[in-house]
Amino acid sequence: MRKKLRRLGVLCLLTIILCGGCHQYQRESRDLEQIKAAGVLRWGSDEAGGAPYEFRDPKDPSRRVGFEVDLAEEIGKRLGLQIEFVQTDWAVLIPALRRGDFDIAMSGIEITPDRREVVDFVGPYYIYLQQLVVRADDTRTSSLADLRGKKVGTLNNTAAERILKATPGIEVVSYDDNVRPYDDLVIGRIDGVLLDLPIALYYAKPNSRLRFAGEPFGEGEYGIAVRKESPKLREALQKVLIDMIHDGTLRRILEKWNLWNSAQEKLESRQLAR
Repeated sequence: MRKKLRRLGVLCLLTIILCGGCHQYQRESRDLEQIKAAGVLRWGSDEAGGAPYEFRDPKDPSRRVGFEVDLAEEIGKRLGLQIEFVQTDWAVLIPALRRGDFDIAMSGIEITPDRREVVDFVGPYYIYLQQLVVRADDTRTSSLADLRGKKVGTLNNTAAERILKATPGIEVVSYDDNVRPYDDLVIGRIDGVLLDLPIALYYAKPNSRLRFAGEPFGEGEYGIAVRKESPKLREALQKVLIDMIHDGTLRRILEKWNLWNSAQEKLESRQLAR
């Protein structure tokens, strides 16, 4: 009996310790009221995503710049909130959001059915396309079909990666950042890169050793991810975004970063028709 009681006591103690430890890693699920009371909207993102999303200003490394930085700051201004940037690896943004590490996640996050099952989305705020890039001296490649049997680089856990994996005969090389694929392409480690058009415009277009192969394709949407436990926040953010589309603010932000194109005109028309 004493042994049983002793074992029971040990189990109870372990339960208390484990529960206490778990509690340290639980975050309060904040909705709009709590966020406004705190005066701060916590924005989870990964600056490793680089230009034109969010990155360090080359002229002043203490500043973050990018079209999503401008978008976040405008949202904060319209809601009367300070924006607090929370650096988080891109691959774990959704789990960290669900855990409550921050209030929103915005970092070129594609709206997909799988993600909609676990989080809600505000938007879309941008329609993206995929752009294939090859070396400038490769004059024969004009589509993914021309790269069968070759290596094509992309970013982990993205729409581009899913497209490549679904294309027969292509050896997919996945990276954790947007810069190294193009570096490896230049030196011949891989034969092509497929990434979102905004990334290609900033990292490949200015490089004389690289060229765009074919037209952009594979349309998709970026959205702001919000916890399902924060419906009022989602509604407030959606209203702000619609207002920004109606008054032209979103367009001005995208034009500033050379991201306005016919796909964004389609998004604007769709929202204005509501």
